[in-house]
Amino acid sequence: MPHPDDLTDDELAEHAHAWRRQALRGDRSARAPAHAYETALRERVRASVAADLIASASNVQSETKRPWWRKFWPSQGGSASV
Repeated sequence: MPHPDDLTDDELAEHAHAWRRQALRGDRSARAPAHAYETALRERVRASVAADLIASASNVQSETKRPWWRKFWPSQGGSASV
């Protein structure tokens, strides 16, 4: 059983799928490896998604936006009538 760190993303997904398939067929010894590979795959996906988000956020220039409450209470310079 290869260590998840030694596998590529595709190989890791294949191993996770194969072990889970065995576990679903009733092989009790396949449950732990299936869980280990699936957990490693989820962690790897989270890390890559987070890295993509950080990279895209650093590329975007900060825009000045109006506060959300300005949509409902715009400042018009006059006094509000009640």
